Amino acid sequence: MPTASYVKVTTANEDLAEGINSGTDQWAIALSSAAPASKVFTSGTTDLATSGGYTAGGNNVTTSSSGMNGSDFVLVLADPAVWTGSGGGFTFRYALLVNKTVLNGAQGTVLGYWDYGSAQAVALGETVTVDLDQTATVGVFKIT
Repeated sequence: MPTASYVKVTTANEDLAEGINSGTDQWAIALSSAAPASKVFTSGTTDLATSGGYTAGGNNVTTSSSGMNGSDFVLVLADPAVWTGSGGGFTFRYALLVNKTVLNGAQGTVLGYWDYGSAQAVALGETVTVDLDQTATVGVFKIT
């Protein structure tokens, strides 16, 4: 898999500041063929539909740590389970960071996403691993 660049969904800043508990909320990584149009996450609409080895809603992740590192707050999440192409496989471009606890009237809040730059086709038997930063200085996101 190629590397991806992270894009913050700025409309989720208020949720991050006022409603999200980074350390105890449920997080997930979901795959999409389109950049999210808003912070509202709706399973099977914002992300891919269930097909070809992908399950709508994405894969939940475990919080490894959250808290202060010097003057920075850092959230570290474990990598999600891999997706394995089946049948005709699936295609995605974006990996979405979703908070599934703060709902915004749907099934979660998109805080940001990684853009792989082009469509990534996953054929039968191929796997997708979203490798999240596990360091306590960077993590998934850092607030300075």
